[in-house]
Formats: sequence, structure tokens, C-alpha cells
Amino acid sequence: MEKKLKITFCILVIALISIIAFAGVYTKGLVSYESKLPEYILDSELTGKRVSYFKVSDATEEKIYDKEGKEVEQIPEGANEADYRKETLKVNADEALTEENFKTVKTIFENRLKGSSANDYLVRVDKQSGNVVVELADNENTSTFLQYLLFKGDFAVSDTENKTVLLSRKDVINSSIEYENSKKGEVTVYLDIKFNDEGSKKLEEVSQKYLKVQNEDDKQKTVDIVVESSTITSMSFDNVIKDGILKIKMGSGTDNQTIYSYANQAGFITYIINNGEVPITYTITTSEFVASELSGKVLNMIIAVLSIIVLIIVIYMIFKFKVDGAFAGLSLISGIAILLLLIRYTKTAVSLGAFAGIVVLVIVETYFILTILNAIKKDCSIDNVIFATTKTYLKKLDIIIILLILAVVFTFMKEVKIYSIGMTLFYGIISLAIANLVFFRSLLIAKHN
Repeated sequence: MEKKLKITFCILVIALISIIAFAGVYTKGLVSYESKLPEYILDSELTGKRVSYFKVSDATEEKIYDKEGKEVEQIPEGANEADYRKETLKVNADEALTEENFKTVKTIFENRLKGSSANDYLVRVDKQSGNVVVELADNENTSTFLQYLLFKGDFAVSDTENKTVLLSRKDVINSSIEYENSKKGEVTVYLDIKFNDEGSKKLEEVSQKYLKVQNEDDKQKTVDIVVESSTITSMSFDNVIKDGILKIKMGSGTDNQTIYSYANQAGFITYIINNGEVPITYTITTSEFVASELSGKVLNMIIAVLSIIVLIIVIYMIFKFKVDGAFAGLSLISGIAILLLLIRYTKTAVSLGAFAGIVVLVIVETYFILTILNAIKKDCSIDNVIFATTKTYLKKLDIIIILLILAVVFTFMKEVKIYSIGMTLFYGIISLAIANLVFFRSLLIAKHN
């Protein structure tokens, strides 16, 4: 009775995992059923890609200067216009259009895409014109990624009243997010901006000049924190800052949604600051979808062929090894199911190479399983079952090590097609190890014990 319960339990667990992996989990929404599993992230070679063209902007802007030569936003009401000078300038000065700056733009674009968790991208820059072509996998995040590339990346601390820039982007090293927990369960989100040596000296002077006043009759002077030409907050200082780190309070909350909102704002600013300031202003002229050569029918055909191969292997093992072969087939299917779930939840990009990785895993797993089944067929005693299911993997450890080395090497490749193979192999080894040691071995021991 106990033997049947163990076997039944293992089979039910395998069935549950397989149903979740292959069929999915759905809940009824307002209009239709909604999937509760993360979607697969497919490489552009499977889904198509968005090709966007960034052109060096030829726009102009008007600058206003007072009689001392300082730039102002506008002429104050009632002021004598003769004391101010207007000048029309290109947003991209001719001296900024250099090959060195074009290379800088390419680097910043790539870093921003990488920081945005874009999995599949290609950035090409014309060394003559400075125009940029960006190829991205087309999905729901693509438009957001493209918008991020248009940001200039400027940062400044300026006087609230006269808009004089006190600290600029060139004074900053990097920024980060900090969380502070109170005893009442409240979480405060801070944006920490670290300045270089020169910036630290300026920050100390600024914090001294803009300290909070003690006397209510005194006028409080404040500074604006400006990111991407927008003021995110105005503040004064409680103390003189001597460590070169400006701590900006983004907000506090006790619920996850509020905390996430403040963290998201801080994260965006960190993203802008840490990836550098783009030396050239661009506009997107066109952004078009280029369909994949691998249509949906071709992809479905690949999946169908792989499914048929696995099915043939399972039928062969059942035909030759009967119940033990059925257990082996269930183990193989559960291993593939666990692999698919890991790919979903780890947001691993799936390319055509991932299918090649699955084929390799199926071949290796079939070899291991057949080795065990043949050993058990000759001697089905419980001692031999335990021995065969343990020693087979130890004897063939060299194959596992080779696969692991390939997985690690491929994972660190920049090319998504190769990276996808590495991640598939890595997660596949984990999945099949779970299937073999937890399910296959347990089923065989339960049956032959």
C-alpha cells in the first residue's frame, strides 16, 4: 500500500508540474482568462525586431543672457529688454559633432539598453554623420527603451530663485538607492548622489550657504534638484555635507505599492545619472517593425518536431522496458517541464539556439536513462537499482562537466543566440537533475523495493 502511495504521489506531482508548464495557469479576468505565468521572452529572430533611426537634431533654441553674460530662462516682467541679449543657437554645436562623441553616444546607448534589461539589441553609429540605428526585439517594453535613449542625461543642483547652476553632471561620480526602515514599519526611499573631489567641495559650500534657517523671520534659501531639465524636488540642508554624498528623500510609505513608486522614481534618476550624459541631441525619424524570417508556422513546426521526437523516445522506452520505461518517460517529460518554468521565471531570452540546447539535453538525458534501464533489466534487485541510479551519473560525470563548462562559457557571450544556448543548458542540467534524483530514482526504488 505504501509503495502504491509513493508511486501515485510522484506521478501526480509530475502531472501537476507538466500541466502548469505546458498548459499554463489561468484565472478569469473581466473580459477573458488571463495567464498567471510570466510570458516567454523571445529573441528577435523568432518574433521580429524594431529598427529605429536616430538622426542628429538640426533644431535651434533661443538663449537669453543678462548684461553680466549669465543665462536666464526669461526676461523678468518689467525689466528693460535692452539689458538682455537673445541668441539663436543650434542644439548641437558644430564642434560637438566629432567621431569621439559619436563613439560615446554608442557606448551610452548600449549601457542604457543593458541597464533597461533589454535582452536583444544592436546599436550601429555612422562615423560620418553621427546618425544611429538601433535594432531591438519588438515587445511591450520596446517603446519605453527607445524613449530612454532620447534622454540627454543632464543633472544639476541650481538656485531655486535665480536658477544659477551650483553643481552639474560633471561633478557627479554615481548615484544609488537607499532604504531606511523605521520601528513603525515605515520605509523611506532615498536617492544618494556621490560627487567627485571637486564636486564634494562645491557641495560643502552649497550646503553651508543653503542651510535651514533657525529664525522664522529670515528668508529660507533653497536649491532645485534638476534631472532631464525637470525639477524633481526643492530642498534646503539640515547640516553641512562633508562626505560628498547628497541624500535626497524621495518619499516614505508602509505599503509595497507606495514604496515601489518612490523606488521606481529613484531608479529612473539613478539610471539617467549612472549611464552618462549624451553629448549630442537626437530625434527619432522612423521606427519600423521588421518581421522575422522564422514565421509562426515555422516556430510551431520546430516545437512539433521536438515534441514528436520526445514522444517517440518515451514510447520506445515503454515498449522495451514496460513500467520502468514509463517512469523514465515521465521523468524526461517532468525535466523538460521544469526547464520551461525556469526559463519563464528567470526571464531567459529564447532564441533558435535554445531549441538546439534542448535537443542536446534530450539526447544526453536519453543516454543516461537508457544506461540505467539496461542495468536494471539485467538485475532488478533493490541494491542494484540504488547502485545504478547513483553510479551511472558518477561514471558519466565527465559529460555533465563538459555541458556545464559549455553552459557557463556561452552564458557570458554577448550574442543573444549563443547566450540563450548557455542559459538553456545550465537550467536544463538543473531541471534534469531534479527530475532524475527526485522523480525517476524515487519511482524506481518504490517499485523494486
